[in-house]
Amino acid sequence: MARKYQKKYLKPDWMNTEGHWLVGTKWPVTGSTGNQYEVEFTDKGFECDCRGFGWHGYCKHSRGVVKKLKIAWG
Repeated sequence: MARKYQKKYLKPDWMNTEGHWLVGTKWPVTGSTGNQYEVEFTDKGFECDCRGFGWHGYCKHSRGVVKKLKIAWG
């Protein structure tokens, strides 16, 4: 039986995440209310352990990490 809800990932269209050298890297992120979250880079894309990411497959924490990486790499 198929799972009703599949795990979601934020996969930027400007990078290939599969086999990337950053796979396994985790970034600690402080949310706007002071809560601590962790954004992880996986073969399938980025994921965050916040509740919003579980619902939507993206969040401001994961998008923030992706944005910083894009700026750093030009």
